[in-house]
Amino acid sequence: MRGIQGRAPRRRVAACALGALVLLAGCAGPSSSRRGEPLRRADGPGAAADGQAPRWSLEPTSWGKLDEIERWLDGPESRTASAYWRVEARLQLAEGRLAFAGPERDANTNPDTLRYRRTAAAEAFSEILASPEAATPDQLSRARRGARSVGDLGPAAALPASGPVALTGLVRRARWNAAPADPRNMRRSAPRWKWITVHHSVFTSEGDSLAASLDTVQRIQRVHMDNEDYADIGYHYLIDRQGRVIEGRSLRWQGAHAGGSNNVGNVGICLLGNFEVERPTAAALRSLERLIVELQRELRIPRRNVRPHRDWKETECPGRHLMPWFVRFE
Repeated sequence: MRGIQGRAPRRRVAACALGALVLLAGCAGPSSSRRGEPLRRADGPGAAADGQAPRWSLEPTSWGKLDEIERWLDGPESRTASAYWRVEARLQLAEGRLAFAGPERDANTNPDTLRYRRTAAAEAFSEILASPEAATPDQLSRARRGARSVGDLGPAAALPASGPVALTGLVRRARWNAAPADPRNMRRSAPRWKWITVHHSVFTSEGDSLAASLDTVQRIQRVHMDNEDYADIGYHYLIDRQGRVIEGRSLRWQGAHAGGSNNVGNVGICLLGNFEVERPTAAALRSLERLIVELQRELRIPRRNVRPHRDWKETECPGRHLMPWFVRFE
């Protein structure tokens, strides 16, 4: 159940202001894996030998190796590694996915899943080729070979639509002046959504007006992008005290809210408020129920797969006053 969330470097806010935001943010800045900073030029022809070779680099291709590479890309090692090894990790991950994308290698797998693996591999090859200064000639040659091989295996998967949930009154991103997401550092959503995870923001709005709620959503996005180095706000939907449902990250993209690979196939919903110290409003709970019913119907997510954030990691989120609401899913 584990996946990767990218990082999108932006100008940092002043340290004192940011510190205050982080203290307030709580669940608004949930731990999530990052894909590392944008690739930089390898330091000369010896860059391939810079630093210690990661353990996964000489292992044979297997699903275990691909999981290990994803964890490496998630962790601190990748952020201190040379550009060569960051490119190599993404390249071997793409080559591994492609190796498991042919029906002769995985005859019992759904064809849509095989096509999606090819899509993920093709995107990684394209990203590497789009930044040739970061890769060695051999890595670029392998990326070109991989891109050609994707076409030889057949069509890629159709990518999920950006918003399959047709909610009346949904407050779109443009309404809260969302900062542009960085798709170069995001992962496409999985072929199938499996989970819905509910959070509280800990941030509280200055009043119940729509303007106050949208200001809070903007602050959450700033913390996620400026402090957590996410490529966008981590949640797909947010709900304010008046029950207004606000569009967050597009459903085209994997979220950044449940921690690392728990984000794969996992829709993130955040209720604005701190439910360790206050109770969610009846209006917010009605909208949460309505949104979940719609997501279940459109994305075919089982009722039992609606979970609180604390089921994924050690956290108080979504707060003790919201936890009783989940009894209905037991």
